[in-house]
Amino acid sequence: MKAKQILTDKEHYMTEVEIFPSLKVSRANTLYISDKANENFGGFGVAITGSSCYNLSIMEADKRKDFLNKIYSRSGLGLSVGRISIGASDYSAEVYSYDDEPFDTELKAFSVERDKKYIIPIIKEILEINPDLFLFASPWSPPGWMKTGGNMCGGYMREEFVECYAKYIIKFLKAYRENGITISAITPQNEPNTQQSGHMPACIWHPEIEAKFVKTLRKRLDEENLDVEIWINDHNFEDSDRVLWQLDNCEGVKEACDAVAFHYYAGTIEETLKIKKAYPEKKLHFTEAGPRLYDNYDTDWCKWGVMISKAIKCGYSSFTGWNLMLNEMGGPNIGPFLCGGLVTRNTDDGELSFSGQYKAFSHIAKYINRSSKIYPVSVGEEYDLSMSEYPKANMNIEGFYIDNSDGKDVFVLINPNEEKRQIQFEFNKCWWYTELSPESISTVIIE
Repeated sequence: MKAKQILTDKEHYMTEVEIFPSLKVSRANTLYISDKANENFGGFGVAITGSSCYNLSIMEADKRKDFLNKIYSRSGLGLSVGRISIGASDYSAEVYSYDDEPFDTELKAFSVERDKKYIIPIIKEILEINPDLFLFASPWSPPGWMKTGGNMCGGYMREEFVECYAKYIIKFLKAYRENGITISAITPQNEPNTQQSGHMPACIWHPEIEAKFVKTLRKRLDEENLDVEIWINDHNFEDSDRVLWQLDNCEGVKEACDAVAFHYYAGTIEETLKIKKAYPEKKLHFTEAGPRLYDNYDTDWCKWGVMISKAIKCGYSSFTGWNLMLNEMGGPNIGPFLCGGLVTRNTDDGELSFSGQYKAFSHIAKYINRSSKIYPVSVGEEYDLSMSEYPKANMNIEGFYIDNSDGKDVFVLINPNEEKRQIQFEFNKCWWYTELSPESISTVIIE
């Protein structure tokens, strides 16, 4: 057997070194592999937002093709999940819905024509590279005339338009299918617990109105023979109790929905385990989180490595970041947030720069497929910092083992500490020793 370690830290990016079988080191921490695997992981992705599509559309065609291959082919990151917005999000070039004719309850003015300029063409280019891409779609707001205030930016969903809005979503699914794009899942509303103070497309849904809509949409999907999943919530970890209340108290919701979607902006992922415990048949999906433009944009790989590891340990079925590509100003943007893309394209010279999230994906995404068995790992803490080092933080080593039954055994290990960690583990009756440099993510491959 041979083994190599691919590492990224403050001085290295995807640097390969050989590691060796070893006798045990008396004071190195030992890695333990769980006997319970996550066998339902569908893959990694990002949001193919309107802003991302715009930035991609102004690239030269050959450079765009090379870039998309770098993201979606198996020789690149191998991303296998994509999120798109139904109408405008805060990362669109303009605010619009597919029917902005006031009170057009028959939806005679419905059209996705605006998306044909650059959104639909870019998605189709991506599908040429990865035809098996799993696409799910989220609305940031219904048409303004369905809401209090009459505007897509802020306000509450009005119950009287639930049936009409279900028809609106069906028309979207059919229109995209007619344009060669199949949507496999829907979240009823991006972040239904906030209206973002009217700064961007957003809408608050009362839990009972959301439940009514989920049931109505499920009925319509079944009538149209559309095989589309419904993932409820699509908001923060801290909203787990809201989700449980809906599943427990709103008749028919647990039958109508397939999964629950979460963002990481508030609460902890461990909170969501209460849903898995009460409703083990419901899948959990991580559906939004991206780099901050001016906050460790290209050096936060440990944050993403730890978050991915926690999602896998908690039994999540996919992990989707935020914008695929933005410019150096975080745009185009409609709203108050300074998000960065997975990749940044400079408006002056077209130069690309890559986020810490991209670097974390580089260590993980290409090694996981839909048949992978992923086993959480834990690392003994008996030889970590002594209390005399206080107030220095002492964070756990995170990671997991990937079994693809292909002759390659893969470990991903994240050391978020400011100090090096010595690690050893037994695998296939052989002990291996390696070192994790400060604030690093490593991929160890044994074959």
